[in-house]
Amino acid sequence: MSEEEKLGKRIAHARAEANMTQQALADAIKVSRPAIAQWEKGKTSPSAENLRNVSKATGMPLIYFFTGEAGQPVEVTKRIDGSVPVISWVQAGEWSDVTVNVGDFEMCPRPPNCGPSTFALRVQGESMIDSYQPGVLIFVDPDVEPVSGDDVVVLCEQHGNAEATFKRYLIEPGTGPILKVLNRNWHQQYMQLTSDCRVVGVVMAQMSMRRH
Repeated sequence: MSEEEKLGKRIAHARAEANMTQQALADAIKVSRPAIAQWEKGKTSPSAENLRNVSKATGMPLIYFFTGEAGQPVEVTKRIDGSVPVISWVQAGEWSDVTVNVGDFEMCPRPPNCGPSTFALRVQGESMIDSYQPGVLIFVDPDVEPVSGDDVVVLCEQHGNAEATFKRYLIEPGTGPILKVLNRNWHQQYMQLTSDCRVVGVVMAQMSMRRH
């Protein structure tokens, strides 16, 4: 295996560990998706600047891409410090607008790529089942601006009722943002992100718990 192929596999691994699609990584570091695909196949190699950007976007230490060893640098260990509250889907729509006592909530460790305002939700329903099983925890950062390919929590207010939903955020040329489910058998694959809907936050990570 060539050095380019080894680097490509490490980029693909780092992206997968960060729960990012090729498009999401491309958007995050401002390159094209085909460029990411070529790197991961070992056909081409990123510049030093682009590799640093991949490291920053995925949260993987830069040394990993050269040696394959992630290690535990001090800065990464510090970023893992802290906990986030596990809230309800009803509370998700108001989380950024109110001050709450997090001591009233179940707490869990905050993933290294999540900001201090991050909260966790337990997935309900099966609309995203191809990537997110019901019951897993998703970590939502309300301070991250969504880019095409991100999975997001959205609050829609219709007919006087507010309801949070969880979908993939996409931007197609010539149209506004749309939301897509990941369950290929779901009856409605797409929905418009209309003026009565707003993105609450971007899903940065997920965690499944062992079942007894």
